[in-house]
Amino acid sequence: MSDVEYVRLELTLETPFLPGSADPNVVDPDWPLRPSEVKGIWRWWARALVAGALFDRGLLHGQGNHDAVKVTTRIEANCISRVVGRGLGLGYAGSDGSMSSCFRIRLERMNFNAPRNVDYGLTNRLQRVRLLTLGKRPVQLQYVDRGSATMVIESHTACSLDNASIEAALYALALALRFSCFGKGGRRGLGCFSVRAYGRYSGIFNRGYGEPREPGELVESALKTVGKVVDSMVTKECGGLEGKGIGDCELPPMPIVNTNKDYTNCIDARYREGVKGLGRLTPYKLIMIQGGQRMNLLDVLHNFFLRPTRTRAIHGSYGVQDSLRQELKAWILGLPREQRGTGYEIMGSASRRASPMLLAVHGNETYLSVFTSADWPSTLRWRGAGSRPLQINEKEVINATAIALGEFMEYLRKSNIQGVKAWP
Repeated sequence: MSDVEYVRLELTLETPFLPGSADPNVVDPDWPLRPSEVKGIWRWWARALVAGALFDRGLLHGQGNHDAVKVTTRIEANCISRVVGRGLGLGYAGSDGSMSSCFRIRLERMNFNAPRNVDYGLTNRLQRVRLLTLGKRPVQLQYVDRGSATMVIESHTACSLDNASIEAALYALALALRFSCFGKGGRRGLGCFSVRAYGRYSGIFNRGYGEPREPGELVESALKTVGKVVDSMVTKECGGLEGKGIGDCELPPMPIVNTNKDYTNCIDARYREGVKGLGRLTPYKLIMIQGGQRMNLLDVLHNFFLRPTRTRAIHGSYGVQDSLRQELKAWILGLPREQRGTGYEIMGSASRRASPMLLAVHGNETYLSVFTSADWPSTLRWRGAGSRPLQINEKEVINATAIALGEFMEYLRKSNIQGVKAWP
């Protein structure tokens, strides 16, 4: 049986790309973009979509433990793995019927500029690059500034996937490529690629003439398509799940793509003012910025996550304490968040918690994806002028997210960034 080509994707690098190799600081000249990394981010979004459908149906609740506010239960995690692996065909490694991935990622052509050494100009511009090179003189870190690749998604094994399952899997990939980036700093807008699709399933990725689909419509289509696969599989693959109502302020136990649940009324009144122009606060929120020169916009948005830059833009001074610092809620931007013995220390077995905010810069459009979920350490310790324990719960996560979004919108206004929209 010959391989079936589902879609052909032309990828064009839009922002500095910091991949690694056997040496994490050196770009692999043959494989700067690796199929394994693409597959990893593809599966991450597939899990978020499947979990979002389960949450919407009252089948995903999680449970607390001594280290985290909430995590998925074993039954819930197994259900998500089975639906992603078997239903969407992305591969399942469980002992109860493993299955290879039905999709092969083939990079047919790669045309990247020769790797360059990070210089002081780049470290001064981008906080993440500065962090990666901290204390290293001279800087010994490589990146790629321009390039393109042709990525072909084709059948891998003789799977029995129906058209709905293929579409659901490819929708997850479309979200991954639109709202995520690759390499070091990929959550902060580095390693972003614009996409033009060709072939039978190209309509999932772009409209006619290769133009990208409207972001909200893309997410809604993905949710609808994946939801159908979940409904067809949940009975046979997810035995033991308990279906029950979702509490008014109940958070999912993991990042999910879901826009039906509304947490706006769960935000403390004193924090609502900053987000009143953003519409509803949902488990998945998308901030879109249209226009602007992508490199300058990357610099500004990338450095929002650095407190001195944030406070200088909002308050006109590096030394002023912003709301996240005053309320001791800057942990919502990701953990660990400490330097030189100060900041937020995780109390428990976890060593980090990735940022729930993903920045992606694609040509004339920039996206900030915001995931509100309960998979945070339950106890932190603030170390600054003294030490203070912090107890995290679902209400704290909601409030911290609202503060961060309010600051982000104020940061955009003070930075004279126009063309901002929120969805939903």
